[in-house]
Amino acid sequence: MDGWRRFYEWQMVLVGAVGVALTLVFVAPGEYVVAAGPLRFDPFYALVALFAGVSLWSGVELRRTETVD
Repeated sequence: MDGWRRFYEWQMVLVGAVGVALTLVFVAPGEYVVAAGPLRFDPFYALVALFAGVSLWSGVELRRTETVD
């Protein structure tokens, strides 16, 4: 069962890295902005933060399980 868990952790690191790369390639900051009155929201930064968070979290868990084993 450990092998599948390792595969899943590496898969999520890759998903996060590819997500950040594709976001940077296909979308630019300020290209799509949602505005409601004086509030403005740029989803570009949210997507980059989300994918970076997935990659970072998976990398930390992968490192943690390497030290526990």
